[in-house]
Amino acid sequence: MVLKELLNTCTVAKDEAYAYWIQEAFVEADVLEETVKFAFEGTDKERTRACWILHHVGDRKPELLLGFVGRMMDQLDHAKTDAEVRFILRYFSKYELPQGEEAQGRLLDYSWKCMMDMQAAVAPRVYGMTIAYRMVRAYPELAPELAQTLETIIEYGSAGMKNRGDKILKWLCKDGLL
Repeated sequence: MVLKELLNTCTVAKDEAYAYWIQEAFVEADVLEETVKFAFEGTDKERTRACWILHHVGDRKPELLLGFVGRMMDQLDHAKTDAEVRFILRYFSKYELPQGEEAQGRLLDYSWKCMMDMQAAVAPRVYGMTIAYRMVRAYPELAPELAQTLETIIEYGSAGMKNRGDKILKWLCKDGLL
């Protein structure tokens, strides 16, 4: 079955259905490229499901996605689905941050806006908080502003937001940033 057909038909048992494509993405650069293309340029269904595949590729071999960091950064401005934002922010919250002050500044700004958007889904907001924390470790002068923002989030956020916010405040104190 070709990837496009699979992305448009498979609705259950994703682990089994997509296992082949995840494995192929590890060894075939063309398959990885095709998956990224569907994740960022396909229909909403294709984007959502291709991001699911990329999520698993990233978890097992995050270094394979390093060549797509620029595209991932650009996609934040053009995302049409929550899956794209969730995949991209999750990757940056766990693995490599983009290189260079300009790219890091863009990601930090996007993450900050995302974590403050009370209408956004919880997962991207939580990933945004984690990215902000990782950035503050590189730019400690931002720690007080992050702490103030987290206190607001903790006061008004969901249980998941409060939990992550509390953890990050503790990490900031443990790291001597507050």
